[in-house]
Amino acid sequence: MDQRSGVKIFNLGSSSWKGSPAWSWSPARTSAWSNLSDVKFRTYGGRKVVLVTASGGRAGIIDYSKKKVTWSASPGGNPHAIELLPNGAVVVASSSGKLTAYGKGKTSGRTYSFPSAHAVLWEPGTARLWVLGGTKLCSFKVGGTATSPTLTGKACRTTPSGGHDLSPVYGASAQLWLSTTSHVYTYNINRGTLSRASGSIDNAHIKSVGNHSGGLVVTTKVTGKNSDGTWGNGNVWLYKLNGSYVGSRNRPGAAIYKARPVVWSYR
Repeated sequence: MDQRSGVKIFNLGSSSWKGSPAWSWSPARTSAWSNLSDVKFRTYGGRKVVLVTASGGRAGIIDYSKKKVTWSASPGGNPHAIELLPNGAVVVASSSGKLTAYGKGKTSGRTYSFPSAHAVLWEPGTARLWVLGGTKLCSFKVGGTATSPTLTGKACRTTPSGGHDLSPVYGASAQLWLSTTSHVYTYNINRGTLSRASGSIDNAHIKSVGNHSGGLVVTTKVTGKNSDGTWGNGNVWLYKLNGSYVGSRNRPGAAIYKARPVVWSYR
């Protein structure tokens, strides 16, 4: 996800990312779509969709095949993460301190306070929505209906400060990746335990962390703002699950804030 030019998909097996991507989508050139801040890949209604948020204030869902926006809304407050629930409802986390839950197809939603909300993830094993921000990792029961969802039953634990990214550990059904300002962790849902990630995966300033089911771990590291107001650089870092460094990929001139393995399912 390049804040300068939109969402692009590249083959991790290719050592060079200088050429054309396998797939791309660019948002409208408006301030509301500036600085893309999250991307996820999901399947809904038999179609592949790409979820995006922008720090400028917008959130949207893009039909992968048509490359068209099929839903968008303006949650504001620096939208930092988005999730599409199995029933078609959408939840957006804004780092200003709120969650916005949208009913299926609706463009106005219900807000819930959540300080420094940075990540949101539906976890099918627990059938709960997980949210990370500040020093809290919380899960919610999603109630109501598809067109009028509610978030209830909040259950939280304390985490190290500066919580930023949350994603499934593919291949380990009860574990999540969790990044903070200083470290990367794995969280065991069943045990409620937080452990530092293996080897070189554990790093500071990690804006996104995730893995393919085959084991390759993908991260991005961003330490500051660029002169043009974007965040990110051209590098994506690759590791094995045991923490050993595999290599990197580089997109010249890019401002890659987050990079996700293309997996079209929650787990």
